[in-house]
Amino acid sequence: MSLRMVATLSLIAGILLSLTAYAETIEFPEEELPTESVLPVFDKTVVIRDRAVKTAGRFEIGVGTGLNLAEPLYSQTVFNITGTYHLDETNGINVNALFLSSGLSQAGQDLKSGNVPPAGKVFDASLAPTVQEMLFGNYQLTAYYGKVSLTKQTVMNLSLYGLAGAGLVQWSDHSTFGFDVGFGQKLYFTPHQGLRFDMILAMYTGPDPTNPNTTGKALTGSTKLSSSDFSTTYYMRPFMTLAYVYLF
Repeated sequence: MSLRMVATLSLIAGILLSLTAYAETIEFPEEELPTESVLPVFDKTVVIRDRAVKTAGRFEIGVGTGLNLAEPLYSQTVFNITGTYHLDETNGINVNALFLSSGLSQAGQDLKSGNVPPAGKVFDASLAPTVQEMLFGNYQLTAYYGKVSLTKQTVMNLSLYGLAGAGLVQWSDHSTFGFDVGFGQKLYFTPHQGLRFDMILAMYTGPDPTNPNTTGKALTGSTKLSSSDFSTTYYMRPFMTLAYVYLF
């Protein structure tokens, strides 16, 4: 082995020995080491820590107004009274009463005055039986509860629900059985007060004022007619209502 090779090996060995002598073991606390989690560190990770409006075992009453959206002959304005008992935060029993106006709409007034073709033809829908009240008992299912901020300074509590049920439809001279189905939402601006918005489809049968039966009586003159003077038809009427509600 040449002298040059020996010198080279000696130099390499010296460098390795010097590196080994100065080597140190560095340790980090486990809590400071990075992890695969991307969630911030909280004691409890929850979406809503507590409900601001608790409904379980409580009654809710409300009064409001709305529209009969598909009524061609009579006034579309309706008034409603609603009451709900919440079995828990999800399930409830609802009673909804709708009070309809028997006055004529603008189209009904035009037909009564004979202002639509054929000229002079009178059709007075106020002489026919009309729906006066509807009373439905519903099962109400609250599908969502959360919070919504309408401004930077205020937060309101929101709930979305669906409902379905059955009840009575009171005409001016008789009553029939009906069904309803719908959905709605409530905005609570305090733990006890809020607004309730409903969209309901009511389904029932009754006399058709545009289709007299074999008696041939017409909606003219001043004599009120009964349900038996008209053929029976099936109604599907959508209602939109807005009510002030109080929870106690």
